[in-house]
Amino acid sequence: MPQLDPTWFASQLFWLFVTFSILYLLLSRLALPPLQHIITSRKATIDNDLSVAQELKQKAELSKQSYEETLVKSRASAQALITEAEINSKKRAEEAIKALDAQTAIQSAKATAALTAKKQELLNELAPTAAEFSALIVEKLTMHAPSQDQIKKALEQNQ
Repeated sequence: MPQLDPTWFASQLFWLFVTFSILYLLLSRLALPPLQHIITSRKATIDNDLSVAQELKQKAELSKQSYEETLVKSRASAQALITEAEINSKKRAEEAIKALDAQTAIQSAKATAALTAKKQELLNELAPTAAEFSALIVEKLTMHAPSQDQIKKALEQNQ
């Protein structure tokens, strides 16, 4: 094999050096600068996107905190309104109960007065009949007729 012949080593090394030098110069001058530019612009775009994403994340966290604070305030406000409504309902219910109790007391007093008047009326109507029956009973039992004063006195004691 001619490559392994030591007489050709010097020329092979020379052409190896020349070839790789030309290849290096071509790549470093023509191919690598556009690639470096593309890599640099991609890195800048990625860094920019990451910073925008970080800012948006911070804004989202602030919005979330604001939302949670608003939610807490809204719940507290709603609870206060519910408590106030319950208190107002209880007050109205108590007032209605008091008014109903007063109305019931008035109706009860009227009914009691009407019953008392009716009772007195019935007693007044029954008094002469009761006096007669009482006089007859006493006369049958004692064989002696009681006087009108005694009968009135006995009826008055029973009323």
